[in-house]
Amino acid sequence: MAPIDLPPEPPLNQQIVFSRSAADLQIVDQGNQSLLTGHHPSPHQAINLASGPSFSPISLIPSRQLSVLTSDDFSMPNLAELAQLPPLPDQATPTATPPAIIDENTLDTINDEVDEVLDSDTTVPEHLVPEHVIPESIDTEDIEPSLDLDNVDSTAIDAEKIESQAGDLDVINDVINPVRSEPGTLDPLPAESHLEETVDSGTPESIEETLETAPVSPPAAEDTATPLDPAKLEITADTQTFNSNRQVVTARGNVVFKLNNAFLLADELWVNLVNRYVLAEGNVILTRGEQEVRGERAEYSLLQEEGTLFETRGELFLPGLANDFSSPLEGSLTSRSVFDPLNPDQSINNVTSAGGLQINSSISGATPGSLPETRGGVRRLRFEAARVNFDSESWVAEEVRLTNDPFSPPELEFRTDRMTLVTLSPTADLLTTEDPKLVFDQAFSLPILKSRYVLNRGAVDPNQVNPFLVSISSDSRDRGGVFLESEFPLVRNESVNFSITPQYFVERALEQGALASEVFGLEADFKSLISPRSEISASATLTSFNFNELEDNLRGNIRNRYRLGNHLLVSEYTYRDRLFNGSLGFQDVRSSLGSVLLSPVINLDGRGLNLTYQVGGQLVTAKTDRTDLLNGPLGGDDLTTLGRFQGSARLSKGFNLWLGKPLPATQTEGLRYTPVPIVPFLNLTVGLFGVGSYYTNGDFQEVIAGDIRFDGQIGHLSKNFFDYTRFNLGYYQELISGNNSPFLFDRNVDDSILTFGVLQQIVGPILLGFQTSINIETGEDINTEIIGEYSRRTYGLVVRYSPTQETGSIGFRLSDFNWLGSGSPFDNRNTRQVEGGVLEQR
Repeated sequence: MAPIDLPPEPPLNQQIVFSRSAADLQIVDQGNQSLLTGHHPSPHQAINLASGPSFSPISLIPSRQLSVLTSDDFSMPNLAELAQLPPLPDQATPTATPPAIIDENTLDTINDEVDEVLDSDTTVPEHLVPEHVIPESIDTEDIEPSLDLDNVDSTAIDAEKIESQAGDLDVINDVINPVRSEPGTLDPLPAESHLEETVDSGTPESIEETLETAPVSPPAAEDTATPLDPAKLEITADTQTFNSNRQVVTARGNVVFKLNNAFLLADELWVNLVNRYVLAEGNVILTRGEQEVRGERAEYSLLQEEGTLFETRGELFLPGLANDFSSPLEGSLTSRSVFDPLNPDQSINNVTSAGGLQINSSISGATPGSLPETRGGVRRLRFEAARVNFDSESWVAEEVRLTNDPFSPPELEFRTDRMTLVTLSPTADLLTTEDPKLVFDQAFSLPILKSRYVLNRGAVDPNQVNPFLVSISSDSRDRGGVFLESEFPLVRNESVNFSITPQYFVERALEQGALASEVFGLEADFKSLISPRSEISASATLTSFNFNELEDNLRGNIRNRYRLGNHLLVSEYTYRDRLFNGSLGFQDVRSSLGSVLLSPVINLDGRGLNLTYQVGGQLVTAKTDRTDLLNGPLGGDDLTTLGRFQGSARLSKGFNLWLGKPLPATQTEGLRYTPVPIVPFLNLTVGLFGVGSYYTNGDFQEVIAGDIRFDGQIGHLSKNFFDYTRFNLGYYQELISGNNSPFLFDRNVDDSILTFGVLQQIVGPILLGFQTSINIETGEDINTEIIGEYSRRTYGLVVRYSPTQETGSIGFRLSDFNWLGSGSPFDNRNTRQVEGGVLEQR
């Protein structure tokens, strides 16, 4: 039998291009060599040279099989899908069941039967005779037994002769012990017979030629996707090669792969145009829109719009997250920043607050003359992860480190073993975590009990991101002092929000028992967007589970806000609304039903002369000290019911007296203890205020007053001691005043008011301050708040307490987030302020 040779090696004059990936193994046509190597901004010209599917004797991989290419195909060949050569004679496909093993007794029986046949004149059956044996040439008389099975001399056995005759014995053994092949298996005899015929009909040279030229049919390939439109591809690199048979583009060295608004940078890149699969390795940068992700390796399927990144780090811009990680082949540009692919490793600079922490010099908060509040929302985050799987709908990351700090090492980190971000709607994402914790200054860590967060495109409900499961507040009037609370959202989507907040009154529990009905409370809040111009909300507060006193422990309201042009119409019903009216203190309005029309801020001269006004009417039931009103049919105790109609207007103008310069927005200067560089300033604000109120019993109350106020800050909060001072000083004087209101909640009693406040850096991030207002005529303290703050660039802890109102709060601040905890820190959230008889509108 002639030896069987494998196909010959390729000619030496053909160029072979090798890469680390077996999928890139190819033979380059010398005629097209100039088009397949070198630097090409776009593979469009090379793609036009693509031919149909082919079969290479080197790779043994039909190009059609690339339609099911996986990530493993880029690291090793898929041996399961390799086309196979015909089996060799001694490698025929075995049957499913192996031949029976012949023991010594059976072998004796076989030899006896063979000897009997040979001694007799019986003709050997044809099925026992091999095809190369001619029965007529056998002379049975000349055959004598030459082997005594009972006395075998093992040293006299010629192993080579036995081995050469083993094939004939196997044939006889198969006849005596027939084996049935299972359905679907191949019988080896036809293949062996076919091979013997081939040997008999030709020379060894013809056998070799037959094997080389015999067509080998590759496995049938599945229907593949339409190849990616080359016009949508743009690749630049130091070198590029293109396999026209398999539609694989390989680029190496400073690779920039652009797909519309997406950039993929890497040291090496492979793109399969048939199944739209991309593999990038080495210094990988994936950026689209506002998103930028870096890693060592990236795999992405353009067809399925999903991929995986390894050893990942980058930035996320939350408002554009859903759009930026949709298909890179579609969609419009959402980026508001410029990505420079030629300088991807540029260090962080020009750090600004993207609509985050804002400091206003005007009166803000619920208390007149209070220090400014902070408002905003987180939009950009830095992250690191060991592995990230993502598609157009979700992200799944492992070993995640997340921070809002633009500098490293970060002051504050959010760490979790696993994080999943799923798009709920075009305006909301759901973030779930496993074993989350906060790490402060790379040292102290705080476990977080919450694992689910709803991100409404960067505008996050403060209670959703509060790292403390329980908030601490104080309210001596309704809750007996210090109390704990925690919010639980029941329904939260883009149009409806509904949550409940259980409360536990700690000081009251120390006096009345830990499980008394008076130590438990509950709040419920509902908000629904009816239309783009209308919103309805409702809330209820229960300050005791003693239902025998439900009338005195329940507060609630329902409110509709409707936008009329640039005005806002607020219609509401309130039950036991809680108000704070200066020197008269807290007042309760038993019920109120009516509407108020609020104007926008109208700039009269284009240079800061602003006008605001409001008009409204309500049917009010509230306390009075007028005995002539206590006998009405709707009254009871000290309550009376009257109609109330009111109009008010305010004219104000601000002047900037001095403006300093901020420090550079660096980690050690302008952003050392604050999220935005502090700009020193001094402002002056003057205003004129007028209000008129008419009551259905005939009473009328009017007020005309003026005020002047200085606001300023000095220092930059970058040094260790006394490098920041914030201050305000204001004076309010009524020019025409009247105190003719039949009710106590809006009666005007403070004609002259002096307000002032200071917030001072003591050492490092520690600031202390106060805010107070005093009735000049009586010397009575109207309200005072004490403020303490631990301020860092990325977070802060704020403690506020009002001994006058006996309210306070402890809040945790995250840069670019609203104040956390109990909402407005100067007063209780269920309390509205009254100024000149005008109620604060929510």
